[in-house]
Amino acid sequence: AFWGARLAANSTAEVSPRSGEVLHLSQVCLDPSAPAGTGAKVFVEHSGSKYAIASLKEGGQEFCPLDLFVDPKLCKLSVSGKAGVHVTGYFEPDDFDDDDDEELPTAPTTKSAAKPAKTASPKVAAKASPKPSPKATPAKPAAKAEESEDDEEEEEEEEEAPKP
Repeated sequence: AFWGARLAANSTAEVSPRSGEVLHLSQVCLDPSAPAGTGAKVFVEHSGSKYAIASLKEGGQEFCPLDLFVDPKLCKLSVSGKAGVHVTGYFEPDDFDDDDDEELPTAPTTKSAAKPAKTASPKVAAKASPKPSPKATPAKPAAKAEESEDDEEEEEEEEEAPKP
């Protein structure tokens, strides 16, 4: 779901957390009413440290695209400078831990299963025996070869033809 906030110059704001979701910050821009020549720096505060994520100036860089996931329970946003900013993004499910568990193989529970069969990964096998696809074979060199043969034949015919 869309999320947006307006932060005044020299302010700090906490984001209201949603249960089971993280906030994806996707853009920050200067408030459209920012006075000419003013600027703002945008920070994320996490665990007592402050990290700059954007430095904006009216008449210069007025926006900054972001791709930053934050846990609203652990972070604050702050602005320093003479201009306010608009921060936009969206909430999405915090299922990072669930995905990681599904991708990991389970540990063997018996001694007979302790030695899994050795198989090469498909990526390694593909690199070891590359096969060019028909689409990857260039057709232009063959066309150039035909053109050069045609040119040679024309030149030979001109040389053989009687001159008036």
